[in-house]
Amino acid sequence: MDDQSAGNRRNDRGGSVNDAANRRIGEWADLSAMSRPAAVNEEVRRAVLVAAPERRRSRQPLAGLAAAVVVVLVAAGLGFGLAGRPSSVAPSASSSAAASESESPVVSPAGPPSNWWLSPSPSSAPSALPSGASVGDKVWQMRRLDATNGWALSEMPAVAGGGAPRLLLTNDAGTTWRDATPAGETDYQPTIEFIDADHGWLLETDGPLWRTADGGRTWRKTALPAGRTGMSAAMSFVSPSTGFLLLSANSAKSPEPWVVYRTNDGGASLQRAGTATLPDQPPMSGPEPMMAFSDPLDGIVAGWQAVLRTQDGGAHWSTVSVPVSFGARYSGVYQLRAFGPNVVLVAYLDGATAPGATTYASGDAGRTWRSAAAIEIIDYSAIVDGQTWLQLGMHGTESVHIRVTRDAGATWTSSTGSRPAGRHVMAVSFVSATDGWAIFQVDSTCPPTSMCPIQPENGQLAQTHDGGVTWQVLP
Repeated sequence: MDDQSAGNRRNDRGGSVNDAANRRIGEWADLSAMSRPAAVNEEVRRAVLVAAPERRRSRQPLAGLAAAVVVVLVAAGLGFGLAGRPSSVAPSASSSAAASESESPVVSPAGPPSNWWLSPSPSSAPSALPSGASVGDKVWQMRRLDATNGWALSEMPAVAGGGAPRLLLTNDAGTTWRDATPAGETDYQPTIEFIDADHGWLLETDGPLWRTADGGRTWRKTALPAGRTGMSAAMSFVSPSTGFLLLSANSAKSPEPWVVYRTNDGGASLQRAGTATLPDQPPMSGPEPMMAFSDPLDGIVAGWQAVLRTQDGGAHWSTVSVPVSFGARYSGVYQLRAFGPNVVLVAYLDGATAPGATTYASGDAGRTWRSAAAIEIIDYSAIVDGQTWLQLGMHGTESVHIRVTRDAGATWTSSTGSRPAGRHVMAVSFVSATDGWAIFQVDSTCPPTSMCPIQPENGQLAQTHDGGVTWQVLP
């Protein structure tokens, strides 16, 4: 599973442990979008995103959960109409087949490669940015793939007549960037996954699913199944051809809030695999779940108050338990990654004796788990592989406390680093114990007890080569 963020989503879903529950409030509050004209929808989307909650860095990682639930309840009381939201996806041919490639694709100026995979003709990724352009200072999501390759979702004011999200890729560790945005993509919070520098997928909130096999130079799209949406979705690919999508229903009245789909052709078509039953239903009632497959059969879905496991490619799911201390309980997922049979889960815990969060490790694709490290004041966690993890905490106004393990939590080393003045970490992504990226957001100067404007969820991208001790802002 490629979700060290990110997601982030954002994925790398590497946002603060204390605020991950708030990432989708903008989408939860925009449930009446289908009843508004397109132009108004975009204005509302931008306004809600700008009003997304400021990221908190407290000792209580679940502090944001209550706020998220309150927002959902308020939205329902205002008549946002979740249950009546019409489908925004094309109908599928049958209830068992999700969707297949629906239209002609996009061709980059250089043209498609001669060995193009699994498709008729490509759709083009626009070349709106000059070669070697900057990543900008409004990065929403990012993911470092390896020593030289990575991607960032950045707002580029000079593009599309004034502010638009662009998917940027780099092949030189962030020195230069190129625009790899699928044509017409305007989602500020898509689900993005790349398994290498060439093969990637981008799922928009209302669909479609985009896929590339040449590093974003060309894209093809697939419609989502009828009644399904990309809101709060999760993806996990184990190869360029085989992957899984966890899609939510577009109506709170759906008898199946979460359905798992499988693809064997890189996303050109989706087949229904099975239903994942999670306590956080309907899908928009809590923090989004995460999914990680170790191979085409073994996978994990972690959501609010439940961890599920499949051994048959998503057809059937069973609940698994993670060890907790007396008086504590598993409450939600912060990070989930699989490296073959080695699976790492960073989970929220609550209860009188619970630490802020705990890292769990499994060596048998999620059948059994052990508690590997408690997280009490740490704000960010980066999972490099099954053995190497980093924990970062914001201390004071300009320092960062760093803990690193290279043996799956058996031993840890600690150090203190600096960060750009007036900024705090918003997301992290590491490819080794020393090399990584972070998004640094401007610190709020508003007093804690005052009514303040909410900061946009973006910032500057920086890199480190010494495990977070020092950082350099990328151009």
